Amino acid sequence: MDCDQTPPTGQLRRLARAALDQQGIRVRRLRRMRRHSNHLVRADTTAGQRLVVRVCLPGGRSDAELDAELAWLAALARDTGLTVPLARFSTRVASPEFPAGARCIGFTWVPGRPCGPRPSRQLVADLGRVIGTLHGHAARFHPPPGFTRPSLDITRLTWAGTWHAAQLASRPIDPQVRLLLGQAAETVGEVLAGLGQDPAGYGLVHADLDLDNVLDHHGQARVIDFDDTSWGHYALDLAIAADGAPDALRPVLLAGYQAMRPLPPGYIEHENALLAGRCLYLAIWHLANGLPADAHLEVLKALITS
Repeated sequence: MDCDQTPPTGQLRRLARAALDQQGIRVRRLRRMRRHSNHLVRADTTAGQRLVVRVCLPGGRSDAELDAELAWLAALARDTGLTVPLARFSTRVASPEFPAGARCIGFTWVPGRPCGPRPSRQLVADLGRVIGTLHGHAARFHPPPGFTRPSLDITRLTWAGTWHAAQLASRPIDPQVRLLLGQAAETVGEVLAGLGQDPAGYGLVHADLDLDNVLDHHGQARVIDFDDTSWGHYALDLAIAADGAPDALRPVLLAGYQAMRPLPPGYIEHENALLAGRCLYLAIWHLANGLPADAHLEVLKALITS
C-alpha cells in the first residue's frame, strides 16, 4: 500500500459498520487496525465476540481473487489442524465516499499476540512446521472452478506496472542504487525461471510470511493475512519467512519445516538469490514511498555478490 492511498479512518469505519449492520451484528466498539497494510477494522460485538472486517476498496483485489482466498482458507481449516482466519460474512456496501461500493469481509478473530522482531526459538520452530503444513496442503489442493490468484514472480517482486514502479522511476535515486536493483532483478528472475513450475516446488503460497503476519499463541505460530496468496515457488515463500526471522534462528525455521516435509526444490542451492528477491521487493517499496532503504540495500548487495 502506498502513502497516498490510505482513506481516513472515519470512511473505513462507516463502511465496516454498514456491513455489520447488514448482517445484523450489533457492535460495541470499532477500531482501525493500523499496523497492517490492508484496511482492517476490529469489531467488538455486544455479544462478546471479536471480528476483523477487511474493507476491500474499488481498484484492489477482484471478487474472483477474494473468493479464491476465502476458498483456500476454508480448505485449510477443513483439512489441517491450523488456526486460520475464516470468513463469517462477505458483502458489498456503499457510502457517500464510495458510491460504487466496497466489499467487506468479516473474519474470525485469531487469538495471539504479535510476535515482534524477537520471536522465541519455540515460535520460529513452530512457524517452520506451519509453513511446511501450508505447502503440503497446497500440493494436494484442487482449486474449484474460477479460482483466481496472482503470481509471485519477478514482475511482482519488482512492482512492475504499479504506482511503486512509477514512483521509483521519477524519484532522484543514486545511479548505483538503480544499477544494484537492476542486477538483483536479473539474478532473481533467472533463478525463478530456472526453477520452473513443477508441482513439486510450485503451487499456492501465502506470499507474505513476514513476522508481522505471525501471532504467538502460547508458543504456537498462527499465520494471518492471506491477502497476498499467490501461485509461486515454495522456496521463495519459505525465503520470505527466513528473511524476516533473526539470522541465528533461520536454521531453526528450516528444521521446523523439514519436520513436516523436505525443503522445497532449489532452496539450498539458490537461498541467497531467493532472499535477495524479498530484499528487492522491500527496497523498492521503501524507495518508492520516500523512506530509508539503506539496510535493505546493504543486505541486497551482499546477497547478490556473495
